[in-house]
Formats: sequence, structure tokens, C-alpha cells
Amino acid sequence: MKIILKLITLGVITLYALGCNDSRVVEIPVEQTRPSFQQMVNPVDSAFAYNKYSPITMVFDEQMDVTTFPDNFYLWEDEYKSSKVSGSFTSDGNSVTFIPDSELDDAHQYYTELRARVRDINGNGIDKDTLFVYGSEFFTSGKYSDNRSPEYFICSGSEDILIKSFIDSSLLVADTVLSIDGFGRQLEIASTLDGSKLIMSDYNTSNSGIYIINPETNEIEKKLTQNPTSNTPVKKSAEIVVSNKNAYVVNQSSKVLSVVDLSSETIIEDIAIPGTPKGLAISPDYSKIYIGSALDNRIWVINTANSSLESTITLDSLTQVVRLAVSTDGNYLIVRENRKNRLLFVDTQTETLVNVIRLGYDSKSGNNNDLAVIGDYVFVSSESGVLSKIEISSQSIVAELLHTNFQGLDVYSSGELLVATIRESSAKLAFIIPETLKIIRIVELGEMAPWDVAIRTSL
Repeated sequence: MKIILKLITLGVITLYALGCNDSRVVEIPVEQTRPSFQQMVNPVDSAFAYNKYSPITMVFDEQMDVTTFPDNFYLWEDEYKSSKVSGSFTSDGNSVTFIPDSELDDAHQYYTELRARVRDINGNGIDKDTLFVYGSEFFTSGKYSDNRSPEYFICSGSEDILIKSFIDSSLLVADTVLSIDGFGRQLEIASTLDGSKLIMSDYNTSNSGIYIINPETNEIEKKLTQNPTSNTPVKKSAEIVVSNKNAYVVNQSSKVLSVVDLSSETIIEDIAIPGTPKGLAISPDYSKIYIGSALDNRIWVINTANSSLESTITLDSLTQVVRLAVSTDGNYLIVRENRKNRLLFVDTQTETLVNVIRLGYDSKSGNNNDLAVIGDYVFVSSESGVLSKIEISSQSIVAELLHTNFQGLDVYSSGELLVATIRESSAKLAFIIPETLKIIRIVELGEMAPWDVAIRTSL
């Protein structure tokens, strides 16, 4: 008992001595909890049409040491991380903002990278065992988003619907589904140059027609069913091209080219074609229209000034045409051969074949492949699941994108993006960077059989 009392007394004396000696006060340890990254708030990951003047803002669960960010956060100009954007950092509470030294480029894809060596104000890193914390990508605004949100209209090959998709804030969403009885087999859709009307063809053998649709109200303004000159019905209408005044639509059954006056929304004349037309293209100055033959190796040249058949191009190595396109400078007519793997280049001045290249995959009949020209390149889509990028000057393949079942193609008027419909178990709309052939966004459209897509951006 005496021993216990002595121990208690000694403990009390020791505690008293420590309490009276300031030099022996135990200091509270510095906070040692590791910080964590919460989210990228500006821009969100995969943002589309992000404002090129806006900074990049990250949020953490505690206040960070902003001086540790210059060597651990990067804004890359390319996915290969070969060039970074210079800038400065600011901090406000738990957020850190990167401010580029100059505005970002128009319609360009950027990549962010955050590393774990950033520290909080107490010197704690995010994770000692991990280097990479977070990465994202975004696409800056460009011509397509200067004035209004662009809209995309996708027609179906089997359902009586027309899907309308658009950019909402920074992401792409499918919005309006226009359902109209009697659409039949929609084959192609095109926007007028001013964006005020949509022209859609119907490949039905009965109850067919050329539809003129108001994209603002999603209503059919006109259904054109009769060619006035030849007094033939609009039957199995197919490919469409648009000039500043007219829309031109191929009619396979009646073997005529319908000329639609866009102001009056009427077929003002029809041009007889000496064969079954398939494939359609228009020169950049709208002076000539090229129409391919679905049955042999001919291409007809129409003079739009007098609506006459000006000449016929005969290509010995060609069997049948399925698609046509004209180069931006108007010097080359590009021909996709039906059910073959060849692409032909025709000199439009001499109207002679100058080169043939093989794509390595066959085309399909109908609208299961397409051509689109952007600058110095032509893009070829295929149901075989390949999208090829071909340099027109050298007539050589420079890149290919493998996916699945590409259908119709369209491009922004500024050439910033290539848009393709994809047919899988559910329909999709793919947004592709022409320079790299990288898909930056795929939008789900639901259960439908998409054929063609038209971009409306001018209004």
C-alpha cells in the first residue's frame, strides 16, 4: 500500500513540474492529412465548344499550395503531350485556377493533366504512390458556335422519324424526334445554304416524294410528288445537292433530275437523264452537276445555266457509280465505284480519268457509304467499318479510322468537324476531327436505322 501511495505522489509531482515548465509543453502536430482532388469544374470533361477565353478551374477538399502547380499541372495542345500551354495559377479557397497567357485556339482539342505532387498548404502531397491523378479533354469553340447552336438532322432508312440533335451548353444531346406518317425510306437529307430549309428524299417506289421541312417548327412545308416537264411522278428520289438558289434531286425510277426552286418550294423543271442515275455532285461555283450511272461506266455533266446535258464522261475501268464528289478547287471529280474497292479521280477540265486507287474494302449499294470533301482531302465512309482520309493532290490514303458501319457524312461549313452516322444495335452520331480522324464524341440516337445527316449552322 505504501508503495502505491509513493507512486501516486511521484506522478503528481512530475505532472506539476511539467505544467510549470514552458519549455516542456508538447506541441500540436502539423496537419498531415493528404488532400484529394474533387472535380474539374471548368470545363467539364469532354466539353464541346468551350469558351476559348475561359480559365481552367479545379476543386480540392482543402486549400492547396498554388506554388506546387506549375510543375504538376499541364494543359497540352495535343494528345501526344508534345506542346503545352503556358500560363499562371491563382487560388481561392479550395479551388485552383489555371489562366492561359493567351487565348486558346479556335475549334481545337486540348488535354489536361494533374499530377499527385501538388501539395496542400501544409506540404502534404495527394498520393506518394501515384504520379497521375486526373486527365480530361475538351474542344474549344469555333465558327460553328459563334452565333447559334448548330443542329443535326438524321433521317432513318426504315422508320417514319427524323431526329434533331444540337449542342446544349457544352455537350451534344439528342432533342426532338419528328414523327410523320408516310416518310417511307428516307435516303438523303440536306440543309439549304442559309439554313432555312431541309430537303429530304424518299426512296419509296410508291407514295414517294421530295420533302421540304421547316427546321424551326419541325413541320413539313411541302411534299413534291410530280415532275412538271416530263409529267412523271417523283419516284425513288435519292441523292441531293444544293446551290444558292435550287436543290437538285435524283429520281431513279423516272430517270430525271428534279430542279427545286427554294424560294417557291416547287419543282420548276426536270432534266431527262439517258440512263438510271446514281450519285450526284455539284461544282463549287454551282455551274455544273455530275450524275453517275447506276448500270454502266458513264457520268453525265449538266450545265445548270441552261439545264442541258453538256457532255458524257465514259470511264473504261468503271463499272457502276455509287457516290460522287468534287474537290474544293473544282479540278477533280471523285468517283466511288459500286460494290468495288476503288476510288477514281477524273480531271474536270479534260473529263478524263487520271488515277485509280484501291481502298482495301468494297463499297455497298444504296446509302451505306458516302463521300465528303474538306479542304485538300476527301473522306470516304463505308458500311465495312472504315473511314478513309485521302489527299486529293497525291490521290493517296493518308489515314484510316476503324469503327463499325459508317453511313452518311456531313461537315461543318468551316471544315472544323466531320460528322458521321453509325448504324449498330442502336444508332449513333460520331463527331470526328478531320486532321487526326479521332472520334471526340459519340451521341446515342436510339433504336433506328440512320442513313444520312445534315448540319444546319448558317442561321
